[in-house]
Formats: sequence, C-alpha cells, structure tokens
Amino acid sequence: MCEILAVRWPDPRPFSEIADWALAMEYYGSARFGWGVAWLDGERVRRYRDPGSMQNDEAVTGELASVTSTEFVVHFRRPTLLSTIEIADTQPFLTQREDLAFCHNGLFLEAEAYRTAFAGRLSGAADSEIGFCMVADLVDSGTAVYDALAIAHSKLGGNANLATLDSQGAITLYSKHERNQFYTFRLADADIAATELHSPDESLFNLIFPGATDRAIVNESVIL
Repeated sequence: MCEILAVRWPDPRPFSEIADWALAMEYYGSARFGWGVAWLDGERVRRYRDPGSMQNDEAVTGELASVTSTEFVVHFRRPTLLSTIEIADTQPFLTQREDLAFCHNGLFLEAEAYRTAFAGRLSGAADSEIGFCMVADLVDSGTAVYDALAIAHSKLGGNANLATLDSQGAITLYSKHERNQFYTFRLADADIAATELHSPDESLFNLIFPGATDRAIVNESVIL
C-alpha cells in the first residue's frame, strides 16, 4: 500500500513547498514505514531515504527543507511484507551513476523468479528492487524509460504504479494498478502526479489538493 507523489515546477523551488502535501499523503495513505525523495541537481539525480516515517524525520524541516529543484519524486512505504522495513528496501532506488531514480507502488507477483539473476546487485529483500534492476538494465541497453517500465511490468506481473526521475529531468509515470489509480493534475504553477491513497473517491483532492485542475488518470505511460 505504498503511495507516490511527483511534482514539477517551472523554476527551482525548495522541498519545503511540497512538504505539507507529502506529509498529508503519508498520513492519509497510512504509509509510515519508510519514505524517500529524489530530485534533480544539475545533471545528477540526488536522493534521501529514511526507514521511518516522514512525520518523525527531523530532516524534513532540517537539511531537506532548503533543497531546491524543479522536480521532486516522493515515495511513501507500506510494504506487503513487514519484514522488509529496512533502509535497503526504502525507496526511491537510485543507480550508481545517479542518473535514474525509481519508485514502485504495488506487488510484482513474479519477482522471486528473477531474484537469482540480480542477486549480486540487490541490497534488500523487497520485490520493488528487482523491478528497479530490470528497468535500469533495459534503459542501459537503449530502451526508452517509458518502454522499460512497461516491459518490466509485463515480466514481473502484478499491480504496479511506477515513477522514475532521470538526469535529463524527465519524470516518467506508469500505471497499471487496479486498486490505486495514478492521477496527473495542476495546482497553481505546479504539474503534479499522485496515487489516490487506495481510496477510489475524491479524497486525494478533497483532503490534500483542493483546487486541482486538469485532472487525468494515468493510462499506462506518460511523462509529467
């Protein structure tokens, strides 16, 4: 029951400007078992992760508050297996070259069939990291990110909302989750994407994003 929030600004803004949205998503999404954020810093993707809740993380009002970027991708975790509450399983995942961050909401049903193939590269036990490795390899081979997400999901199966941030500043979204729709919308001058808190009604907008315009459901792949 993870949740994902992605925000694109027309000019660099501090993380503090999205912190209230993010805290509300964690609260209403009941996703307090690890959180993290990726952002663009020049030509590199940076990342912060914590295996606890965002609400209790002093970095939110400390070191992260003044971090500025035009793009942020935030992941809130409620793992399928509570035995995987570790920093290694906390998202976003990030390539060693710092050129691609990856988030997953859902469950890859066939992930264990691929664990051996990626065993030397896996730091944790969650199914999401297997998807990350598969997507990273596809992108390295020249596959476009939006195609890589679809290919990985076709192999791994299950429900999946996916979001990536690359070193060119592209936020790529993929949505094939039957119980947690992914929306894109605008609020003031921000382009935003967010999962619906596992609540198939207007709660995402009524509780967190009142005034959101241009609402659209993500159907498979889209670049924010």
